[in-house]
Amino acid sequence: MRDERGVSMALGYVLGLSIAFLLVAGLFVAGGNFVQEQRETSVRTEMAVISEQIASDMESADRLAQSTDNGTIVVERSLPSRVSGSGYTVSVEGGADPRLVLRTRDPDVEITAHFSNVTAVESTETTGGPIQVVYENGALVLERRDR
Repeated sequence: MRDERGVSMALGYVLGLSIAFLLVAGLFVAGGNFVQEQRETSVRTEMAVISEQIASDMESADRLAQSTDNGTIVVERSLPSRVSGSGYTVSVEGGADPRLVLRTRDPDVEITAHFSNVTAVESTETTGGPIQVVYENGALVLERRDR
């Protein structure tokens, strides 16, 4: 007769540890995905608010430019340089249908905001942070502002 009680105890211990390890690893994977999704949602929301603020400034500068003869207009806005820990860029695309495009790479998010104007808009790109919309020489330009 063989006594196998010791083997069964060790085997049960190893199986219990393996199952616990798999459960904890599964929680980390699921939790990591949840956190990443929440971060992306947060970035998207913050960038949508920022894009609407900049679009509002572009429209304000446009209205002021229409009521000023050969003057210079500067509309300043203090914006965060990062959204949820990530840097971002702001692009202005002029033309018949002008728009703002805000982008961040980590996570990869892009937000577009349209604005209406009469004054010409110069296509530019800058990083997030304090900005200003300047009207000079018949065109609106978005540029980074020194604090």
